[in-house]
Amino acid sequence: MTSRGSSGFYSSIRGAAPSDSRPTGGWRAVVLLVAVMALIITTLDVATPADFRARALLGLVPVMVALLAPVSVTAVVTGLLICFYVGLQAVAPLPSGGWAVLGPLMIGTGGLLGVLIARRREEQRARLQALTDIAEATQRAVMRGLPERIEDLRIADFYQPAARAARVGGDWYDFQPSPYGVRAVLGDVSGKGLPAVSASAWLLGAFREAAYHEERIEEVARRLEIAMQRYSAWTRLTDGEGLTDAFSTGLLLHFPPTADGAPKYVDVVNFGHEPPLVVTADGRVHTPDLPAGLPLGMGTLSAAGPGAARLPFGVGDTLILFTDGVTECRDEDGTFYPVRERLPRLLSPRGAQEPPGALLRRLAEDLREHRYGPPGDDAAITVIRRTAERAPYRNEADAELYATQGPTVQYATDMRFLECASRSISSTKASA
Repeated sequence: MTSRGSSGFYSSIRGAAPSDSRPTGGWRAVVLLVAVMALIITTLDVATPADFRARALLGLVPVMVALLAPVSVTAVVTGLLICFYVGLQAVAPLPSGGWAVLGPLMIGTGGLLGVLIARRREEQRARLQALTDIAEATQRAVMRGLPERIEDLRIADFYQPAARAARVGGDWYDFQPSPYGVRAVLGDVSGKGLPAVSASAWLLGAFREAAYHEERIEEVARRLEIAMQRYSAWTRLTDGEGLTDAFSTGLLLHFPPTADGAPKYVDVVNFGHEPPLVVTADGRVHTPDLPAGLPLGMGTLSAAGPGAARLPFGVGDTLILFTDGVTECRDEDGTFYPVRERLPRLLSPRGAQEPPGALLRRLAEDLREHRYGPPGDDAAITVIRRTAERAPYRNEADAELYATQGPTVQYATDMRFLECASRSISSTKASA
């Protein structure tokens, strides 16, 4: 696993850059291949009768080298093989005639074919690298990198898309500081592939705006529900390839700012998702009792809006959020991964003093060892720990942006006010 950011892990598909002239497997692999093939062909050449020499088979070496090395290396190996053939001719000359001409012709033909193969392979490699870069840019836009600390929270995240050679999928999560505290979300969109990625991006965009501007976490939840409905409506309107009846389970969290010495807690809105695991500062693991609401996109089925449950969450406590790609990961016998039973055994004796990233790494590796075959679904894990220290912002302007404020008018109301004001000004100018 490689780092997705300062705190994240994901399966990397990035290889060497296209401009890198280092052969696949390294220079040692190319040298070993050429040496072994030259030795075998030379041995056959010596062992065969005088009227038949195997040295013409040296023309196969550049073709094999082209499967590992770039064009320049293949051309150099071809030149060295011609020199090697001339040396063999000096030590054990072939009778004049067709056999003497066949060797250089075979090596030259093999070298030309090898160069063409190496060129084609480099073009395919460059094309694959371009697609990888696009996927990586998409991943950074949809699933942005997370810091190790936000306010008094330490976080670590893991993401494993089900699609091979993919960076993003239907699982989505993010953190957003605000003047009202830190908000976090983790969810799982129905479906797979690009439609699920599109829906995830839609929800993340709505979360990042609403989580900053809205004071009440219930209003953030309502905005997410509207965003999910708007996505499905837009897909139907445009006859796109998205999910026309999309829905998403999820957990929405609110960590309000509290004064020193005051009880610390977290408000959680459950959109029909797997409840999180709580690890207390003394190492006890339990599953909180959370009322499960309807998934996002199904809010019209209930007249009551989403409600938040309040959980104690003090210094040293840890929350572990995960998607069903973790709980439904199967082993060779088809047994699901028992994360709630396995987690206590993965805890370090250091407990709350251990960085969340260390616990996350052990959990991700244990999940990988349990899984049989390729991933069947996207898997995401987020570990959140409350600490006694608050992480400072880089400058005063950043700190002021997220400074705790008193009661204010909601963002949506502010926008309506500004819109009305602009219309009044426009009308006045028109009258004038």
